[in-house]
Amino acid sequence: MLPVIDGHFWVVRNGKILDTDFAEYGMIRKYHNLTGNMVYKEADDFTQTLMVLKFRKALNKFGMCEDDYIRFKKCMCAGKAVFRSCYYNSLMVMKEGDELKFGSMGWNKKDGSGVWWEFGGEDWKGIKAFLK
Repeated sequence: MLPVIDGHFWVVRNGKILDTDFAEYGMIRKYHNLTGNMVYKEADDFTQTLMVLKFRKALNKFGMCEDDYIRFKKCMCAGKAVFRSCYYNSLMVMKEGDELKFGSMGWNKKDGSGVWWEFGGEDWKGIKAFLK
């Protein structure tokens, strides 16, 4: 089983963030009165590296590498992005030269009072903050 986290993976390609905007996110934005644009906050480099290694180690326990995992999930999910499976979704769109990022993701509050974090948080630091 992959680690259970309260954080988010996404891909950066040529300075542009690649991430799926699921229908479920629309319901979350409506319920919490949030704007439509996702806000991202990268964890520190060390935490990002450790989170990727933690996921790779979990795959290795199943005798899988990331390519095996992508093939397996594409088969199981018809090649579509899966809600609450950001690691898989990110690996699925990765190309050479892309950057895999990890940290917090949310949306700005419509009243301007800051960001509502769906995954992670404003001041979350270190790997323990993101593990459930």
